[in-house]
Amino acid sequence: EKTMEKYNFQITPYDTEGILQQVSKALEKRTEFVSRERYPSLWENIDKLNVVSKGKRRSSLRSKVMSIICLVLGVFLFVPGLMKPQELLVPLLVGAFAIVIGIVYLYIGRKGKKNPFDKSARLLLMGKDTISAKQSIMVSFSESGMEIRADDKEPQHIPYSDFESMIETEDLFLFVHDTRITVLQKKDLTSNDITDFRNFISRNVPQTIV
Repeated sequence: EKTMEKYNFQITPYDTEGILQQVSKALEKRTEFVSRERYPSLWENIDKLNVVSKGKRRSSLRSKVMSIICLVLGVFLFVPGLMKPQELLVPLLVGAFAIVIGIVYLYIGRKGKKNPFDKSARLLLMGKDTISAKQSIMVSFSESGMEIRADDKEPQHIPYSDFESMIETEDLFLFVHDTRITVLQKKDLTSNDITDFRNFISRNVPQTIV
């Protein structure tokens, strides 16, 4: 009888400053993916302009476009969160940040080299650097979906039908599911077999490497 495949992540403290830029870049990429699906005609024209744009001009154009997208998606997150603040606190906060970032960068322009998604990334990682060794947090993947078990709390099961995508960075896997984002460190995979896990997930969740 074939044993059912299962991959476990034993959660350890996150180096939030060390991985901040990876999370920020992944959030920016995910925002671009979503906006491309919603506004294909807009992006078709943007891509054409990007081909003929160079240097600072191209960077300025991309920054302005991402500011507009950030503003629009921020509203999508903020409004539902405002209606149900207790249930959708994270979307509410991320949406508020996105709106502020969009407005600021749209009218003032980018000053310096900071990614406007850094604040959202920092919010997503908040508290993950203080995970105690005494805490037992396990995230498992099987054929039925993802399960999160933390101490004596009731396990949370998320079926793959709720997953939007997985974004892989140098040190992380970011899973987008049901208006939430779960960030997992590759080093926390107990089997340490990243290739096997990647192949397993690819059968259930669309993935991208950034």
